Amino acid sequence: MVRTRKLEVEPFELAALTWKGDAEITAWVRTRSEGTWSSWYELPGGADHAPNHTPDQGAGNASGPTASGPTTPGTTEPGTRHGTDPLIVERSDAVQVRVDAPDGAVPDSLRLDLVAPGDDPASVSDAPTASTQEAAQGAAVAGARVPRPRIRSRAAWGADESLRGDPPDYGEIRGAFVHHTVNTSRYSRSRVPRIIRSIYRYHVQSRGWKDIGYNFLVDRFGRIWEGRYGGIGRPVIGAHTYRYNDQAFGMAAIGTYTGTVPTMRMRRAYQELFGWKFAVHRVDPRRRVRYEQGRLPAIAGHRDVSATACPGHELYRRLDQIRRGTIAAMELVPGRDLNVNWRPELLATTRAGRLYLAKGNGDGYAAPRRAGSGWHRMDGLATPGDWNGDGIDDLVARRKSDGSLWLYPSADNGNLGSKRQIGWGWQGINAIVGAGDFDGNGRPDLLARRRSDGSLWLYPRRANGITFAQPRRVGTGWAGMSAIMVVGDWNGDRIPDVVARRRSDGSLWLYRGRGDGAFRPARLIGSTGWDRYQLVAAGDVDDDGRADLVGRRGDELALFRGDGRGGFINKQRLAGRWGGYNRIV
Repeated sequence: MVRTRKLEVEPFELAALTWKGDAEITAWVRTRSEGTWSSWYELPGGADHAPNHTPDQGAGNASGPTASGPTTPGTTEPGTRHGTDPLIVERSDAVQVRVDAPDGAVPDSLRLDLVAPGDDPASVSDAPTASTQEAAQGAAVAGARVPRPRIRSRAAWGADESLRGDPPDYGEIRGAFVHHTVNTSRYSRSRVPRIIRSIYRYHVQSRGWKDIGYNFLVDRFGRIWEGRYGGIGRPVIGAHTYRYNDQAFGMAAIGTYTGTVPTMRMRRAYQELFGWKFAVHRVDPRRRVRYEQGRLPAIAGHRDVSATACPGHELYRRLDQIRRGTIAAMELVPGRDLNVNWRPELLATTRAGRLYLAKGNGDGYAAPRRAGSGWHRMDGLATPGDWNGDGIDDLVARRKSDGSLWLYPSADNGNLGSKRQIGWGWQGINAIVGAGDFDGNGRPDLLARRRSDGSLWLYPRRANGITFAQPRRVGTGWAGMSAIMVVGDWNGDRIPDVVARRRSDGSLWLYRGRGDGAFRPARLIGSTGWDRYQLVAAGDVDDDGRADLVGRRGDELALFRGDGRGGFINKQRLAGRWGGYNRIV
């Protein structure tokens, strides 16, 4: 154990230790602010933590004994230093440090780095910087399906652009990582730019990186801040998650969330940013991502790939909520992308038992292609989403002869794999509906109506496996409905809804979901005449970011465009020659 004396220093707002090599360091620090000494704080780091960040090529203007030569991403070449997580403190003028090395040898290169954020700029702007504006415009078409949240620019937090290296590096976006910055979570709005500038200077001047490591940051007030330079809509390689930086972007929550619950505004900001960014780069948050190092959820925590507590227990345990919110932000309707083209497909069968799949193309469907035979033996076809957890949406169907329920897993080319039985005794059910994650637990569900009394039941998938957990009744009096569809977020509240057609007059009704498998009172959204169509909850057929219905009447296939507020924009004819099919799914 090594302890320094109390050191009188120039005012600073960030403290950390850096060193060369792979030594394991455990350190504590305390600081003096306005004449009062703080408690001792541990600085997480050491050999297990420092390599979690990828050093950069072309480091920025580092100060102190750090080289400025190029390094290779994913390595620890000269020009970068290992370091602890930075400790953000109130303006302080004295510091004391304790250091422990397991082997008893403190590296000669060990250095105490104290960072002052600099004075606040005379004026800051929330308008995008030139590079950000250019990137956002370039990504406008790709990201048009999901609104871009307000993102405060680097100028808004006072980035000194002379410090960073140039040019930025670009990779690809397969997913995202959630981080926290490990500092107090009780900060004011006005202090946030100073915190970000301190982290920026530490990453560049102390660690030898070319820029701040995170692509984005979010404060407890829900404000999103541009991090690394290069364009918010582009796949900028950051330095946030070692070995994954060129395949994913990282967003850091400002604060420490080990024991502090992240605010709802912060969590909503994650959902909105991830939803927009995923839309730009065509990432589906429902699917596990194939990284070069293995498969992970599209939204993962830093601790999923590194020996670190980041992003803290309370934030990490809410990643499922962020994932579900991202899906809602993207207005995805579960269960219709059977060939992983990121658009909903339409299934149809003939009386002879042939199964056809029509691929979505952004404004309708391609010509149907044959996908199977023998389907005259099956009824109750439903698309529940990714039922078996392989990252591809699946098909469920009931065998007419014995009422058994079967799963038909999809391959990424739209073909169906070998079927597996997942249920028995479904003869008493007269409507089976793919519901996606209807109860908000992160797993796909089915809705089913019982023939005996018209009650509606939720059949959730088990947490482990492909069979069902205990079903529960979610409605009564549904015998009077001739069609039941889970349409996704139909009214813009980011909660899945149900649309049903009344048998007596062909009217259409919206049952707004509550997010827990229950409904709010129904309201009329379509007058009489809907019984002339065979209807399907088709997802976002026309790529406008809103869920739609598709109906077939005789030979005509029609699109009923949802307006995202609980109603319809208009009806459009999609195609003819659909009269040869006895059902569409």
